[in-house]
Amino acid sequence: MIITTSLRENEALIVRAQELAHELGVDYQPRRKLSLAKCLERFGAFYLLYKDRLSFVNEDGSELSFHPDTAVLRIKAPHDALVNLLGSSSKSILDTTMGLASDSLVMAAAGNKVTALESQEVIFQVVSRGLATYQTDDKQLEKAIRSIKTIKSDSLSFLKYQADHSFDIIYADPMFSETIKESENLQAIKPLANGSRLTEEWLNEAKRVAREKIIIKAHFRDTVFEELGFERQIRPNQKLHYGVMDLSEGH
Repeated sequence: MIITTSLRENEALIVRAQELAHELGVDYQPRRKLSLAKCLERFGAFYLLYKDRLSFVNEDGSELSFHPDTAVLRIKAPHDALVNLLGSSSKSILDTTMGLASDSLVMAAAGNKVTALESQEVIFQVVSRGLATYQTDDKQLEKAIRSIKTIKSDSLSFLKYQADHSFDIIYADPMFSETIKESENLQAIKPLANGSRLTEEWLNEAKRVAREKIIIKAHFRDTVFEELGFERQIRPNQKLHYGVMDLSEGH
């Protein structure tokens, strides 16, 4: 695996790429005006450093970057189905499937303290670094972006090490069993993501660690809600449903 720079490179960007190569344990390769297609031909999938962000180019040419676009639309909307399920007071939330961090960001912008886990190295590097460096004139949004604590771990291992009741809410949005054609970024994350389904073992650990509730998101055709005993929140005309397990009712 290698890292190279965007075509608009300068001395500072080259130095940063060399430092990142060391941090990521990959090789630095000078760009030499090669097209993306030529880079892929020569190196396979690779990290690409721009002046303001790190992205990753998959072998099919799709590019994974951090951008809060879909989250921003939800934050600005008068209602958000996920935020409504969290309740009005500030909560400590463990997002066990960070991905592009859209859900984490929506939850953080609503005033919650979010810790986000990501098991896949490339997604973790691109998104966690994006959260740490992304700049916007919207200082409220930037504050929410910076507030998310990211940890590279698979969720089951992480949960096993947590004390009982250490988060108010545990959230999971596993890779969908059904494909939804949405943004380019979702296409780019697909080949990199962890496709494993939620298990009884995961649920038992989550029940132990969560104080109030566990919330999951899945395609409306997915049977995971019924399989694991979640109360499905029907959303008319929406491809994605949320499932809630309320722990305060003595489940």
